[in-house]
Amino acid sequence: MRAIVIEKFGGPDSLVYKDLPEPEPLTGQVVIEVKAFGINHAEMHMRRGEWAEAAKVSGTECVGLVKAAPGGEFPFGAKVAARMGGLGRTINGSYAEYTRAPVSNVALIESDLPWAELAAIPETYATSWTCLYLTFFGSFAFGRPGFPLSDVPLQTIAEQVAAGRLKARPSRVFRFEEIREAHRVMEAGEAGGKMVVVHG
Repeated sequence: MRAIVIEKFGGPDSLVYKDLPEPEPLTGQVVIEVKAFGINHAEMHMRRGEWAEAAKVSGTECVGLVKAAPGGEFPFGAKVAARMGGLGRTINGSYAEYTRAPVSNVALIESDLPWAELAAIPETYATSWTCLYLTFFGSFAFGRPGFPLSDVPLQTIAEQVAAGRLKARPSRVFRFEEIREAHRVMEAGEAGGKMVVVHG
């Protein structure tokens, strides 16, 4: 599979494209064909070597299609969102064609919204929801016992976006091949909102 790898700590040019093996299906995990992912400031700090944990493949969130769920928690081909659970920190993240996330950090998100809009939802709305209904620090607890990502009403949020009651239009949409430019824009403070990257 094609992946964006942190070759060395540094600027956007430290992100390089490499072919890596697809993640193996494991019990308690979901293999996801990544269709789009949001860009987050944490990933800039990981790229610079300023974060305590950084996997070779960055990316802490994504939306895509289930390729495998050995425990049967999700059907093959289901649309899902994934957030945290070690993504981009202790396990290779979403800056790739495929990623693998803990079941507790994956949630169904069936919607006809374009992938770019779906990708703007997980981090933005999951963090906002936990701040409103739990605590800010709850956003760091996704996937821990008693707090699966599925507790956040991402499906309802996607329906509200589709109905025009909530906004999820990204400020910028980049192609997978434009990751360096996306990081340059983020680092320069020119994002103007949530930026996303789409495959294809």
